[in-house]
Amino acid sequence: MGVKRRLLINGRFLEGARTAVNDVAFSLTTQLVKESGGWDITVVLPESARPEKPVPDWPIQRFGLGRGIGWEQVSLPSLRHDGVTIGFFNTVPLRGRGYVTMLHDTHVFDAPESYANSVALWRRLLSRRAGRSDNKLLTVSNHAKESLLRQGIGRAADIGVVPNGPGHASHAPPDAKVLSSLKLARGSPFCLAQASLLPHKNLQVLLRAFAQPELSDMRLVLFGGVNTVALRAAGFEVRENVICAGRVSDSALAALYTAALAVCVPSKAEGFGLPALEAMALGTPLIISPCGALPEVAGKAALIAQPDDPSAWCSAINMLANDTRLHARLVAAGRAQAECFTWQKAGAAVLNHLDRWYAG
Repeated sequence: MGVKRRLLINGRFLEGARTAVNDVAFSLTTQLVKESGGWDITVVLPESARPEKPVPDWPIQRFGLGRGIGWEQVSLPSLRHDGVTIGFFNTVPLRGRGYVTMLHDTHVFDAPESYANSVALWRRLLSRRAGRSDNKLLTVSNHAKESLLRQGIGRAADIGVVPNGPGHASHAPPDAKVLSSLKLARGSPFCLAQASLLPHKNLQVLLRAFAQPELSDMRLVLFGGVNTVALRAAGFEVRENVICAGRVSDSALAALYTAALAVCVPSKAEGFGLPALEAMALGTPLIISPCGALPEVAGKAALIAQPDDPSAWCSAINMLANDTRLHARLVAAGRAQAECFTWQKAGAAVLNHLDRWYAG
């Protein structure tokens, strides 16, 4: 057997707060360490790194001064001659070449209003740097790949698609206590959605729909780090049938998914859409806007509502509430569609792209 090639995974995501992107980096790294193929895999961290949670039993190499972005930009480039350096969370060193970077979307170009100017400028710089001809790119959907190419980032042959697997809530034991804590009575229907102030997440259309008389007896439960006060301060109308659950555990989120009549994802831009996949995996009907990668992820397992039409969301929700056969069909179709997306397949896709790019 020949000598294995080295793959050095940028482990800076372990230092950051829990986000969807960092969760993807964690899950992909876990899978690659488990099934490394022809690669000798090491996760690299700063000497002084203080991860948010215990570091898993991964092969770890600590080196370099500083922490965070400073370490990534100053110290990490020194390892690029030791193997292939890969990062899974939208960032890349500006110095050196030969990096592999996962860019999850092109929102900083397509939806700049969702970012502070300084953040957008920095992210655009990193994205264009990651797509230089002497680097390689990974992304999470065919839609995201096409979006990168439209922005002139990367070349088709140098962009590999690696769809996500399901989030942690998909395999967490449901904790039904969250239902009683939110006063969600058994048999009382509610829809579930992610709370966000980002314009491209388009929460406004759902809040307008739930302000309509047709949904006055239906509740909308929002999960995530945005509360009613923040929503109203941002100019959103929040009626009494809207409940902000805040940040919840994976087990609580699993209980909300499984008890909901539907999960609503009204985004105008999505590189992938993990809530959509989690809903299907947990057997909850899905209503999406026909935007971004959402149709690609959901396939035929979702109802479609236009992103600027609250009445369309009212109609779709009421259809589900009143048509048990439609509900059952979407549950079955969603479970089948969710089986197309696993972290085992994602890890294999990463290795296939690496083997193709670094065959020599």
